[in-house]
Amino acid sequence: MPIVNVQMYSGRTQKEKDRLAEAITEDIVKILNVGKEDVIVVFTEAPHGNWYASGVRL
Repeated sequence: MPIVNVQMYSGRTQKEKDRLAEAITEDIVKILNVGKEDVIVVFTEAPHGNWYASGVRL
């Protein structure tokens, strides 16, 4: 069972997340030859102020 974790800034619409989850699921089904019902996509969102790279806030 493929589980995909997507981490991103908060603020995307539900429709955008739905479309992204559908696209990710379709690709996993094609590439890994698994059933659509076996794919899980999890979104984790955090405000911009919670993201850092090289010790610098993004």
